[in-house]
Amino acid sequence: MRSLLLARGRPGVRRALPGEHPHTAGGPQERPPLPRGPQGRPADLGAAPHVPDVRGQPRQGQGVIVRWLVALVAIALAVSGAVATLGQAGSGAQPWDEELSDNFVFVKVIPFALALGLALGIALGGPRRADASRRFAPATIAGHWLLALGFLLALPTGVWQYMGGILDVSLPLPLYLIYRVHYIGATLILFTLAWFLGYWWAGTDRSLLVPRGQWRRHLTGLAHELPPRLGRMIASRLGLDLRGERPTAGKFSFYETAFSFPTWTFVLALITITGLAKAARYVYPVPGPLLYWASTLHVAAMVLILIKVLDHLRYTLARWSLVVAMTTGRASASLAPAPRVAPASAAGGDDE
Repeated sequence: MRSLLLARGRPGVRRALPGEHPHTAGGPQERPPLPRGPQGRPADLGAAPHVPDVRGQPRQGQGVIVRWLVALVAIALAVSGAVATLGQAGSGAQPWDEELSDNFVFVKVIPFALALGLALGIALGGPRRADASRRFAPATIAGHWLLALGFLLALPTGVWQYMGGILDVSLPLPLYLIYRVHYIGATLILFTLAWFLGYWWAGTDRSLLVPRGQWRRHLTGLAHELPPRLGRMIASRLGLDLRGERPTAGKFSFYETAFSFPTWTFVLALITITGLAKAARYVYPVPGPLLYWASTLHVAAMVLILIKVLDHLRYTLARWSLVVAMTTGRASASLAPAPRVAPASAAGGDDE
């Protein structure tokens, strides 16, 4: 660039830059003086400011748009798949009865239900602004009640499939209708579980998860929340010290974080895996022993879910503010994340 600044007048004289003085060729270049410090030394101008490289980062709102575009594509694919599956089942192309036809419809709909739930969960997830008065987000409330509806349809019909045969009792309804309602409930459950997986993966709230290295603290808090006799027994078996200061719960109680949510995760994973293994036999030859154990564990998971539902009703109905929070999303004063000094019967009833 200096060559462009050569003077066009007298030879050997360069035109100066702003703030500089002309000099003869070969002479020293005089630059603007630096500011001086208190002792006459040049002042330290400091490090150059760091300018982050934002060229590859998404613009504000771009991630939300992408997530919803993926969700819309998933909705379109799910609707197309459902229409094609139901149209094929109702065309009469296969000489199947209603029960066998429903089995194939269910196994074909499963991938679309899982993909749709996962896409919607990711679209509805993401960081949200903090609101101390809100305990549950609208997406969590919708997913909870969809899951409850799935249980309401799948559990009674699933129980009847086994108990009806054991008791040798028949309902005044065709058996394929019992299976059909069961499959509708199971589809809702699979859709909602995929919804929650996508929603929690895209979100930032991990209040129900026990942080790494905090299991002993949460189990100690759980032992304090249980009836004294049961709490002491659990503390003795797990080597917990109940003589120290009682841990303080956060957004959720220790009963919810250390017992309720982990056990819900286990039984839902068990019934999902075993149910998918049973349904896979209509599209893939599942070995007999694997199918036997899948059916056995599926029934065991169903019994555990019945126990969990009863325990969930016992816990929430005794704390009506939880029901209100799961309906409106707003937390009452009794659910505020203040230090909880609940009675010993807070989680398990009276010690009698």
